[in-house]
Amino acid sequence: MVSWLSSGDARAFKCLLALALMYGAMSYLAYIVIHTRHVRPLGSDAPPNRFSEARAIEHIRYLTVDIDGRQEGRPGLEEAAKYIRGQLEGLADRAGPNYR
Repeated sequence: MVSWLSSGDARAFKCLLALALMYGAMSYLAYIVIHTRHVRPLGSDAPPNRFSEARAIEHIRYLTVDIDGRQEGRPGLEEAAKYIRGQLEGLADRAGPNYR
């Protein structure tokens, strides 16, 4: 009986199968490295020149919880504007003369 798959074809098929499995494993590894690598958020004690999630949350909490009534014509809107202006002026003071 004649086989539809000769010995050369069988070796080529095994090689192709091995390459497909290796490609799948490498793709899975690349996916794991890229998509499951998380950066740990910095705390409020982080250096001032680095973004800190904890400091950002403190600012958001102050603006949303501690200041009541930020609608137009309410005193909370003015207080929020003063807070933001004060924070920006503090950044400008720390930035030094090289930044505008």
